[in-house]
Amino acid sequence: MHQELTSGVQFNFENQNKFKNVAISIDFIEPLAEDNLVERTMVAEMMENYSAKYNSKLKVARKLAELYGARFGTNVFKVGDVVALRIVITFINDQFLGGKINLIQQICEFLEEMIFHPYLIDGSYPTEPFELQRDNLVDYLHNLSDNKKYYAARQTKKMYFANDPMNAKLVFGNVEDLAQVTPERVANYYHSMLNDDNVYISVQGNLAAQQITTIKNYFNFSARHDLTVGMNENYDHQEITYKVENAVQKQSQLDLMYHFPVNLKSDDYYAAIVMNSLLGGSASSLMFLNIREKQSLAYYISSSFNSTMGFLMIQSGIDGDQAENVQIMIKQQIQKLIDGDYADSQLEKIKTSLISGYLTKFDSERKSLNDVFVKALVNNFVTKADWIASLKSITKADVAKVAQKLDLQAVFLLKGESNEQN
Repeated sequence: MHQELTSGVQFNFENQNKFKNVAISIDFIEPLAEDNLVERTMVAEMMENYSAKYNSKLKVARKLAELYGARFGTNVFKVGDVVALRIVITFINDQFLGGKINLIQQICEFLEEMIFHPYLIDGSYPTEPFELQRDNLVDYLHNLSDNKKYYAARQTKKMYFANDPMNAKLVFGNVEDLAQVTPERVANYYHSMLNDDNVYISVQGNLAAQQITTIKNYFNFSARHDLTVGMNENYDHQEITYKVENAVQKQSQLDLMYHFPVNLKSDDYYAAIVMNSLLGGSASSLMFLNIREKQSLAYYISSSFNSTMGFLMIQSGIDGDQAENVQIMIKQQIQKLIDGDYADSQLEKIKTSLISGYLTKFDSERKSLNDVFVKALVNNFVTKADWIASLKSITKADVAKVAQKLDLQAVFLLKGESNEQN
């Protein structure tokens, strides 16, 4: 069921009797260009842990325990040219409680409290809990930079998005800005988000019509401007950029980013999925088998395709003095895809693995619920059967055609000191 409740507010329900649980997510969507990442992050942090009624983490935890162990959380993420703040809760279906408890209503009351009744005093978040959440998040982000694999990926993305500063930022925003954000500023942003953002309400579970109506009635958002989601089609091409940094570590990281103009609604979307898996997205890929296994030139190597941002990224752990050889071999593997220089059986194995992975995601309530949301967001309501049929139809010629779209834009080497000494 897909329904527009009012302008800018959508309701999506998928009847699912596979799980004992019900899952509800509410996503607030705004253009990434508005640059409210820091404020949005802090709204998510405060909304997950506090409300006017449950004004401590302990009170929230106790309430969730009363709701038969419901799991509740928030997160912020990018999709194409928009950013989302998600509130999500999963809980046991009423039918497994003997029919004596209207848990749906209690869950809706809890969500209504957490979303619409923030922990504000005189129009602002209280200083102590706000600064605690903010400072903990800042510490986490600083520590994250110590992960060299993560650091190399971040630097590569900054190079790739050199002409697009908003996409170059973390979804949390700049750490320096986050450390300085005030409770008053975030409280003001909360109200504008609630009133202006597009809203996607997604529900999954084995529910009766009356239960669905109950959920709708609890979240009566006002009309707002209807937002169109773009997929970063207007990438600003650049000359290939190269950067080398030295690091106090033994292993080196070599990352490459390619412009790859394919998205969820492109005709060659399924060919792109197969191509990525053949290149480096699986243990049966050409890079894994030829660069890591046969030539022992990488400790790890993989590729990932971002279907809403239009890029493909290769990440590898190598000996720094082998960087040039690894780059040559990566180029050779892409050429193999263009030439069809791999076994037919490898293509079939990849497709079988992709279909298995696709079906497995529906074994998780939250992953399955996210699929409901993404379909609604990009207005692409493909069925499981159509997805599988489209994937199965991909040929070597399809893979070759889409592989030719790969356009290298950024190369980053984080070189370990042991290699530097050598």
